[in-house]
Amino acid sequence: MGLEGLTQFEIIQGVVGIINLAITTIVALKILSKYFTHKKVELLTVGLMMFFVTSAWWGSAFAFIFYALFDIELSDIAYIFISYGLVSLSSIFWFYSFGYLVYPKSKWKIVGIWLAISITYTIFFMYFLFTNISLLAVRVTRFDSETKTFVSAYVLLSLLTSLIAQYIFFRRSTGSEDKRIKWKGRFIFLGFLMFLTGGILDSIVQLNPITLFLTRVLLAVSSIISYIGWIMPDKVAEWLVKE
Repeated sequence: MGLEGLTQFEIIQGVVGIINLAITTIVALKILSKYFTHKKVELLTVGLMMFFVTSAWWGSAFAFIFYALFDIELSDIAYIFISYGLVSLSSIFWFYSFGYLVYPKSKWKIVGIWLAISITYTIFFMYFLFTNISLLAVRVTRFDSETKTFVSAYVLLSLLTSLIAQYIFFRRSTGSEDKRIKWKGRFIFLGFLMFLTGGILDSIVQLNPITLFLTRVLLAVSSIISYIGWIMPDKVAEWLVKE
């Protein structure tokens, strides 16, 4: 067991990371499972988006698991690939979902743009990963890293365009006469805002046990709020929608 070699903060960091990963994975799988019941393609792509959107925090969780259970420290290449190599998939799945629901006639144009951007990102990412990894990110602790301009720019572009798309989706849903759809839009938009806030705080605030706990809770709760929005369980709908 490698726990003896960890500081108290590193243990907290690892445990909170595992809990956050477990919650977001369960939420993603529950949304995906609804696809097989309702056969709605947006549930499939949204579920996959929810699965990959938190991949930036996978490295922390997996690094802790390997170190605590097997006394193995992930290499920088493995850690940075797990953390930032798959983030582009969440954008692709989200923009397909957005295009499918809001602009169905233009969905492939929207996806095409993000495919081109994401493929370009992935090609350069993989090149830098094996030639000059310091251009992507730098490990600052066993379970944390600091992104550099290349990765940060792609993530910022994804977040800003996703925010615009989320707002458009929110405005469309709140304009519906169906109260259930209105509430779905509110929850989905709130979930994204919470995720965005948590991600920003996680990257700019000096981490300590309190800020670490608060940011990870915010990220986990954002997944649950988004799940309510996309699925809108009957009990929640009955409570919110008063005829």
